[in-house]
Amino acid sequence: MPPRKRPAPPLEEPPPSSKPAPDTKPSEPTKSGPDSETPTISATVLAKLPNMEKQVYTLIFEAGSKGMWLLDVRKKLNISPNIATKVVRTLVTHHLLKEVSDVRHRSRKIFMATDFQPSDEITGGTWYHDGKLDTDAVSAVRRRCQAQVEKLGAATVQMIHNGILRDDPKAGYTIDKIRDIVRTMVLDKVLEEVKSTGEGEFAAVRSGTMCYRLAGAAQGGMMEGIPCGVCPRIDECSPDGVISPTTCVYYKKWLQMDF
Repeated sequence: MPPRKRPAPPLEEPPPSSKPAPDTKPSEPTKSGPDSETPTISATVLAKLPNMEKQVYTLIFEAGSKGMWLLDVRKKLNISPNIATKVVRTLVTHHLLKEVSDVRHRSRKIFMATDFQPSDEITGGTWYHDGKLDTDAVSAVRRRCQAQVEKLGAATVQMIHNGILRDDPKAGYTIDKIRDIVRTMVLDKVLEEVKSTGEGEFAAVRSGTMCYRLAGAAQGGMMEGIPCGVCPRIDECSPDGVISPTTCVYYKKWLQMDF
């Protein structure tokens, strides 16, 4: 008789250490720590705070990097100005909250949990220092943006940004900051936003793409906008003819332009 096959051994169960105990709940994620991307409120801190301080601290903490105006704290918790001020000041003393300046509303008192850094919306971002606009820094980057546009004739924000970093790799400007500056230059009529035709001064910019060039007639000299070059009846125009520069309304308008 052929030898009998042995039955397959039973599957081994995982060691007890890898199985949760019957009455043990899965562990919750750590509430706070140096590796957390976004700060989370500490249960230990909350446990030590009296009820009103706990409510105020939780409310302001949840506002994150935008902080909260003291008046909003009062309204949301329905407490008097004296109580709100006293509680907030106590939390500041305990280094749980801090007062920050808001460049948009200098008269408002904004409070924020010390775990957060104020957002650019509050500080003004790169162009502000200690709550004040750094006019020298803004002027410097505006000159750089203008130099790039003058060099290229017409350029997108990306092209301006690339050109600045190519000339000065240590400049450190983000494309968003360059975009902000370019927008202010458009408002100040230093630059104008136009759609590329893909030809002439727009040769480096894909047709149909929004880009920027120097405002006014600076981008090609005063002869660039003369209407005669595109007039369909230019062959019939003469000083003494029915059609002439002296009777042409378009020519007169062009002569009146401030070059």
